Amino acid sequence: MRKSCVKQDGYPIKKTDLVREAVAAGNMKKALSIAKDFRLGISKEQRSLMARAYECMVHPAFYTSIGIDLSQAIQEGISVVTALYQ
Repeated sequence: MRKSCVKQDGYPIKKTDLVREAVAAGNMKKALSIAKDFRLGISKEQRSLMARAYECMVHPAFYTSIGIDLSQAIQEGISVVTALYQ
């Protein structure tokens, strides 16, 4: 196990803890990049909204070209990740 993945008390850091830390720090791109792949405890719709928001952040030209409102899609994903992991 990599040292950076272990808390001081010796227990591994959970991905949900990383998402909570990213949300608290305001790093929504990082939070969404991790949370978009979660399957347990979230609905398909929530997962889809988080994935779309992250993809809009990473590939804005593509999503603009297919008619997606970037600011709306990103805000919806941020709302979901914030509600779940704040």
